[in-house]
Amino acid sequence: ATARQPWHGVLVADRPGDYCAQWRNPKTGWIGSEHCLWLNVVVPRQSETHSTHGTDADRIIDPEARRPVVIYLHGGGNVHGSAGEPLLSGEYFANATDCVYVAVNYRVGILGQLALGNADSLDADRFDSNTGLSDIMTAIEWVHANAAAFGGDPDRITVMGESSGGAMVTALTAAPRIHGLVAGFIGQSPAAAMVHTPDLAGMLADHALEILHGSDDGRRPRPEGTGTDLLDATPQGLAWLTEQLNAWSWGRAGIAGGFAPVLDDLLPRHPLEPGAQFDVPLLLGTNLDEYVLMRWSYPRRKVFEQQARDFAESLDPQYGPGVLTGLYNSGRGRGDAGRFLGDALFTAPSIRMASQHPSSRAWLYRLDMSTPSLDISGIGATHALDLPILFGRYDSGRGPGALLLGGRDRMRATTAAMQPRWRRFIHEADPGWEPYADGYVTQIFDGGERSVPDPDPALREAWAPVSLTGMPA
Repeated sequence: ATARQPWHGVLVADRPGDYCAQWRNPKTGWIGSEHCLWLNVVVPRQSETHSTHGTDADRIIDPEARRPVVIYLHGGGNVHGSAGEPLLSGEYFANATDCVYVAVNYRVGILGQLALGNADSLDADRFDSNTGLSDIMTAIEWVHANAAAFGGDPDRITVMGESSGGAMVTALTAAPRIHGLVAGFIGQSPAAAMVHTPDLAGMLADHALEILHGSDDGRRPRPEGTGTDLLDATPQGLAWLTEQLNAWSWGRAGIAGGFAPVLDDLLPRHPLEPGAQFDVPLLLGTNLDEYVLMRWSYPRRKVFEQQARDFAESLDPQYGPGVLTGLYNSGRGRGDAGRFLGDALFTAPSIRMASQHPSSRAWLYRLDMSTPSLDISGIGATHALDLPILFGRYDSGRGPGALLLGGRDRMRATTAAMQPRWRRFIHEADPGWEPYADGYVTQIFDGGERSVPDPDPALREAWAPVSLTGMPA
């Protein structure tokens, strides 16, 4: 990505920009455009209230404030999402943490993640890889250069993201281009193993071209204007192709699906490779029941469960027969596909990242909080539950469903515990509990907080020998 030239006059910026091309939902359909690279900058209110209601008249930019800056990267599996989601608007979070909040919109799907230069049939020099990651790096550079104009401190920039946005965060810990521009990283439920090798990226690019050149088979009909030339495809056609490739890649490109950063000159080393991380403070964590929800949302549950079993069994011969399958069939409450995949995608890579930090300035947390409706449904502390809690937006994301049968007081208490820790990390590069290296300490948030040394040693020990950089993720 290349930064735009300055505009003349006054730029009207009173609403979020376009989504990048994507499939939204059955009701909305295809949305977005290619004109989707923008930032949403929010400064704290000058009054003491933390309310998200009322006008923004008291959000006054003070160039002398020198507040820390949070650059936020949305999730969505690298195929969906936007910095303009109401949940991520940032007004309450900016006030609660006293930061300048900058949400980044970046390309997803085909335009953001497909490494066409790795395809056998294309000229590698015509195409860039990691375009979505490059968008983010360009945004970081722009924020570093312009933070002071918004009252931000360019020397205290924290990059923060959740899910695939968290995976972008962990990738950035090993990205030379932005080294020295970032003072801290926060990865919430980061799928840190989601980095493709050039060979895997080439396989996906080749199949994308096969779909484009003749396959109409898929979950959704080919929209008008898709054509057979990628350069002439409409945004709707690009979103359609993204959905087709994502569906095909499940079980072929690994458990993380078809869209992820790829190893190239922007990302020369896998962030989980020992020694790849730069020495920058790192806050990482996951939710207790990360992937349990996915067993219900995946369209073919039996296929989902079989693929999880196949993946676990494929690892066992390399790392000890029955080690992983034994863990998830031991009656310890982890005996299903959702829990295994949650640990494979999120928990084990986060533990590995924290364990390998160059100077041990890495902290780990776990969100255990649940509510009556989440308990009854068997979902528990599911993926993305941390977002309404941390952003204080119980009306968005997982919030309404979680509070369907009550539990608001417990959620508020968890917000009251988590936000000051994030605020301290953003301001001081230290959340205030012991680093993970000091006895595998993990901060548990569950209507309050407590520091627990090594809360799940069986899980940690079972995954310790697994080469996560070699996982099909």
